[in-house]
Amino acid sequence: MLDVALKLVNEIDKRIQPIIGWENAGKTVKIGADGTPTKMIDIIAENIAINVLEKYGGILLSEEIGLKVLGDEINYIYILDPIDGTYNALKNIPVYSTSVGIIKIKEEDKKILKNKDIKFIEKYLYKNYSINDVYLGVVKSLATKDKEVFYAIKNKGAYLIKGDEKIKLSVSKVNELKKASVGLFVYGLSNELLDMLKDRLFRRIRLFGSISLEMCFVANKALDAYINLNESARLFDIAGSYIICKESNAKITDKNGKELNLPISISSKTSLIIANEELHKKLLPIFSNKWAIKPLSFGFVVREDSKEAINLAKDLINYLKSKNIPCYVKENIKNLINEEKINIKKISHIVAIGGDGTILRAARIANGEPIPIISINMGKLGFLAEFDKENAKEAINKVIKGDYEIERRIKLDTIINSKKLPSALNEVVIITKNPAKILHFEIYVNDTLVDDLRADGLIISTPTGSTAYSLSAGGPIVEPTNNNFIITPICPFKLNFRPLVLSCRNIIKVRLKSNKPALIAVDGIVEEEIKKDDIVMFKKSDEYTYFVKGKNFYEKLKNIFLN
Repeated sequence: MLDVALKLVNEIDKRIQPIIGWENAGKTVKIGADGTPTKMIDIIAENIAINVLEKYGGILLSEEIGLKVLGDEINYIYILDPIDGTYNALKNIPVYSTSVGIIKIKEEDKKILKNKDIKFIEKYLYKNYSINDVYLGVVKSLATKDKEVFYAIKNKGAYLIKGDEKIKLSVSKVNELKKASVGLFVYGLSNELLDMLKDRLFRRIRLFGSISLEMCFVANKALDAYINLNESARLFDIAGSYIICKESNAKITDKNGKELNLPISISSKTSLIIANEELHKKLLPIFSNKWAIKPLSFGFVVREDSKEAINLAKDLINYLKSKNIPCYVKENIKNLINEEKINIKKISHIVAIGGDGTILRAARIANGEPIPIISINMGKLGFLAEFDKENAKEAINKVIKGDYEIERRIKLDTIINSKKLPSALNEVVIITKNPAKILHFEIYVNDTLVDDLRADGLIISTPTGSTAYSLSAGGPIVEPTNNNFIITPICPFKLNFRPLVLSCRNIIKVRLKSNKPALIAVDGIVEEEIKKDDIVMFKKSDEYTYFVKGKNFYEKLKNIFLN
């Protein structure tokens, strides 16, 4: 059927070109089967396709006509988008295409479907066929000079035909967000898109307006990823390019990480995240409202000096193993709990049982990877903990079922003389190396001098850390999901210097003016010594820490302060 699909896209290409720029091509003539306005150019392209496919027979699903039986034989299902990127075609913007995905109808179904009415066929296809039954896909660019054709046959690879060349396709190996070029399809400025633009999360963002081509650009390494957050990707748009991406080894899910299983229906729509396996893992937690991936295995980080915490960990591990879910443990408790050591590449979730110190260790183990932390309080305050020991098993069950939310927290990077320290979830503290000695700082925000400060030390805190050391030093409480940093002095010499809250998009620099050396502590761990005139730079990390959401933040505040 590849020759039929190629004939289809080539015929549309040949006959559609003369009407590009024609003033009536953009006239709205009706509302299509999918509920969107149909332009004259769409009708013309669809009729060209029908004339080609009637010779071969089958069932056509197309965005304008809906479902139509062609010819006498029902051997194939054709899922067609005659013009993907209609607006671009009308405005002569050179990014539009024709896309078709083809499914073989099972032998037993041919008899069932023959001579049946449209409503019966619609219901039958919806129940018995999905996008994963597409075995052949072809997408042709209708505007480029070489008229590239992308195609794939299930289990036989994906290819690009460009002139006389035939090139095997495979996805990009770029796995760092800052190096990734990403295609987007969005309606309106969503919060997610605004965050990406503000944070400069990716190397570049492209919005082309032709889903099928953009998916093929991922298969061809022209883009490192493609993201559709609006759940507006229709079956017509993606059926052909879906198999092309799959055969080029792309990972394709909806924005919540679920594998696509779109039923064959004119109403089928989805969100999309498409990239290589490693980049997909990093994209998923940025956009998903719920972490819907089935957990593969759990790593346990446990307060080792607490018998109660160790016993709870053993109980939870036995429970998970009864469900055939592997468990791993931090090496410091391996002699207490006989399980294999944590390997960051093997675990999907971390269970942290203890106080805030234990949870911070878990965050450091995750090291920016999209691994959610299930934080269970077995300490005293437990500001970072989302669950108590009484509802620990309930939290685990929700994770197993995929019925839970993720809360993403920003982190803070510290750079000293080009050396990057571990990222901080709570705070970075500059303190004197010699007790009872005051330090002298110059504080800059985006290279503007903010203050000349003498104090016992200085805290640069994230919103998560606003309720930790910063709070004790007189800093404000900030919601942990905010995008801010807090500069809090420790016992300042001048009483008029107050804690400063600023956007995390700012770059903070601190110059040590004292002759006395100072220490840099990241989340309570001393990492580096600095001396006079050293400059310490602070900026928002590219990494995040992810928590399985439990307690309400304000309820947590109320309970802790009342206690």
